Amino acid sequence: MKKYILGISLMIAVVVIAIAACSKSDSSNTPAPPTNNPTAANVSIKNFAFSPASVTIKAGGTVGWTNADADAHTVTDNNGGFDSGAINANAKYSHTFATAGTYTYHCTFHSMMATATVVVTN
Repeated sequence: MKKYILGISLMIAVVVIAIAACSKSDSSNTPAPPTNNPTAANVSIKNFAFSPASVTIKAGGTVGWTNADADAHTVTDNNGGFDSGAINANAKYSHTFATAGTYTYHCTFHSMMATATVVVTN
C-alpha cells in the first residue's frame, strides 16, 4: 500500500512540475506585434484581380498599384474620389488618402473584376 501511495505522490509531483513548466512564458519566442495602420501599401493587378483585395493605411498614407497584366486597367473610386485613368502593362499608379474612411474601387475597363477596398484610419 505504501508503494502505491508513494507512486501516486510521485506521479502527482511530476504532473505539477510539468504544468508549471508549460505555463512559463518565453519572451524570446514572442512574435513582434503586427504593423497596424501602415503609411503605405501596395496592390498588384494580376489575372484581372486586385491583390490584396483590401488594404489598411493611416490617413495621409499612400497606396500604390502595379499592373502586372498585359491589358490596361483602371483604379477608379466608386464615389468619384480618384481615378487612375488607363494603367498600361507594367505601369504604376499611386494615390494619397488624406481622409479616414473606406474607399471601394473598381476597374472601369473590366466590369467582371471584383471591387477592392482601401480602409483609411486616423
